[in-house]
Amino acid sequence: MDTKGLRVEIKDEAKGQVKAVFSTFNVIDSDRDVTPPGAFEDGAPVLISQYGHTSWQGKLPVGKGTIRQTQKEAIFEGQFFMNTDHGKNAFLTVKELSDAGLQEWSYGFDAVDYSFGEFEGQKVRFLNKLKVFEVSPVLRGAGVNTRTLSAKSAGPAVAPSRGGRPIAPHDCETTSTSWDGAKTVGALGEDPRPSELRTVFAWVDPDGDPEAKSSYRIPHHHGVGGPANVRACLMGIARLNDGKSGIPDADRQAVYDHLAAHLKDADVEAPELKAQTGGSLKFNEEGHLVLAGLSSYIDRASEVLALRARKGRTGLAPSSAELLGWVDDELRRLKSLLSTPTGPEDPSDSEIASLIARSVAQLQNM
Repeated sequence: MDTKGLRVEIKDEAKGQVKAVFSTFNVIDSDRDVTPPGAFEDGAPVLISQYGHTSWQGKLPVGKGTIRQTQKEAIFEGQFFMNTDHGKNAFLTVKELSDAGLQEWSYGFDAVDYSFGEFEGQKVRFLNKLKVFEVSPVLRGAGVNTRTLSAKSAGPAVAPSRGGRPIAPHDCETTSTSWDGAKTVGALGEDPRPSELRTVFAWVDPDGDPEAKSSYRIPHHHGVGGPANVRACLMGIARLNDGKSGIPDADRQAVYDHLAAHLKDADVEAPELKAQTGGSLKFNEEGHLVLAGLSSYIDRASEVLALRARKGRTGLAPSSAELLGWVDDELRRLKSLLSTPTGPEDPSDSEIASLIARSVAQLQNM
């Protein structure tokens, strides 16, 4: 789910109604997105969310409304729930902020159809078709020239930080080819747009810089708008289950659903999401965890080598090189097991599971 902003002014406070422009067409907003005319569904119903889009986290909506659009802009006409405490309080807060010229709005949406290109000499994302779920008052919006046309007994909702929280899954191709997370993230360049980063990762820190790659977690797409990688999705779920993903507990299910949706598209059964991290794992789940740990460790080794190179040093420190040699020894041992001819002396499932478990323990202690 993405968000965009709109500016709010309270014109009238009679019946808890609001009318506001929330999107201006054919301009570049602060997310470097361009919305063309016709991107919204005229007459579509939407909710007014609690402040900061917190209705996505379970807080009660404070109103409802519909979308209208002209050739130049999209307009929201809404009604606050003035017969409820939460609806009335939301309106009163928005009115006070609007009277001071401080209130802005945002809307939450899924980009049903989008493309990348150039507009007025800049690289942009074209939001060709949008599904809007809610509007919400925010501290800062991303839209251009958005404003309230009229508000009767105002009551905007709230919006979250721009673009924070689990990122909604989207339809795309899938692939099970090898995955190099560090290379994929590095290929995004030094100044990727938030809209581009959101097509690669599964979660973004609502308190982080939306333009910084470090604010995002669990990359699993091959480049901007690229196919989802099956191995990366399985490794992401493994990290959710072992508690080392960096994803808050409240967001684990949504991130899991994102990754599981890609696996379903690839006809791959998604491992279950554990109710608690650190529990017992099935044989395949242990393997996914080993793969995730090994991939992360190789990424880290690449970072260390690059850092040493910038300081004029070559190779790794002796202790680190020795440790990587041990990892290589374990991988060679696993390869030997896999290449053993079929016969009565084949290693049992329990023996292979034991090897996997030992590898997991070693990687977790690195």
